[in-house]
Amino acid sequence: MADSKKPETLPDLLRTLERSGELRSLARECGLSVRELRRRLAIWRRELANAEVSSEEFVDKMATTAVKVTEKAAQGVASGNAALIWPELAIAATLVKNPMPTTGSPIMEIFTDGASRGNPGPSAVGVVFRQKNGPDLAEHCETIGRATNNVAEYQAMVAALEHIRRWKVRKVHLFMDSDLIVRQLNGSYRVKSPDLRPLFQQVIFLTRDLKEFKVHHIKRVLNAQAHALANKALDAEN
Repeated sequence: MADSKKPETLPDLLRTLERSGELRSLARECGLSVRELRRRLAIWRRELANAEVSSEEFVDKMATTAVKVTEKAAQGVASGNAALIWPELAIAATLVKNPMPTTGSPIMEIFTDGASRGNPGPSAVGVVFRQKNGPDLAEHCETIGRATNNVAEYQAMVAALEHIRRWKVRKVHLFMDSDLIVRQLNGSYRVKSPDLRPLFQQVIFLTRDLKEFKVHHIKRVLNAQAHALANKALDAEN
């Protein structure tokens, strides 16, 4: 029985990583888009092949880069300043037409987060729109007045889905770090709060005509971009 081909050199290993299904998770942990991480991996692979540096030198170079990216991401998350980590995207409200590329996946991924300083207190929402396995497309953030954190989480979804409906996107995967609300949307928990029930019903209404709608719970670190946008909106009010 023949052995499956395994990477034998660092360039081969980097090429394998570029094609890996785990690339998106790795990119989020580094605070980069998938496209940007793939681009950097390709550059490192070419540099290694052309410069003929030793394995130790190349690993040191990658480690130094990873440390810089991690420090930058930590600084941005701590301050709530999205500009420290991510480039500014198109403002969703200014996009009249569907921003999805004509090629690639037809699924739009949206990352939403709500922030409340005081719970209840001054609140805002942050949303990132991207093509599945593709580029970041647009962003949205705004303050919503005084609210609880859960209300802000729902308001973020409503704002995102209103843009989705306006763009006539038909397939959506939504990611958020609120386990409670994900369970409510998936039917595991009942919506008991009178403040949340109308927002829950609004989400159901806005998703009823979609061909595909899935909600996923993710760790906060993987939702840092949307979180930073919500804090950016709050900071702008002060």
